[in-house]
Amino acid sequence: MPNPLPRMFRILLLSLFLTGCYADDLREEMNEEPFFDLAAYIDAQVDSLEQAGTAVTKTIFLNGTTETKKITDLNFGNDLKVFRESDINKPAYLDKYKVQREESADRIVRTYTATDSTMQTRRLTVVSRDDRPIYLEIIRKTGTVLSEGDHRLVYDPTRGYRMRTEQVNRFGDDLDANIEVTW
Repeated sequence: MPNPLPRMFRILLLSLFLTGCYADDLREEMNEEPFFDLAAYIDAQVDSLEQAGTAVTKTIFLNGTTETKKITDLNFGNDLKVFRESDINKPAYLDKYKVQREESADRIVRTYTATDSTMQTRRLTVVSRDDRPIYLEIIRKTGTVLSEGDHRLVYDPTRGYRMRTEQVNRFGDDLDANIEVTW
């Protein structure tokens, strides 16, 4: 009668090997971010812009009045804070957004749309080429008991960014603002 130990040993080795591969795949999958990491991307952009000493032209349109300035020392961290605060890459938000992904020959468009009406970030669109974001668009809802507002934020790493705000106030004047920063 043949000795069953070598056969059992081979089966044991094979099962350990397969389990190890599965564990590695599972670990990789768990380490992947569920959504685009907007906060990390904006932090990296702020660092890059500040290290480069990027000079900008900033135009502010506020309720019919326009002002344009050239700025050499813009605080990008402060200016891009509203983009960073729109980050949806949090474990608590996993069931709050649906993801739509479209691929073409040279780019990928990922759109994250809120399924929960309480989420401030209503939609985040990320257009990437060669795994690098080339365009971001964020639609946000804001408001209090006294006001209701919409923000449209656009970021293009090669040109600059825009922030459009329309706010209806129950008491006082409504707000219509557009900020555009170009480099």
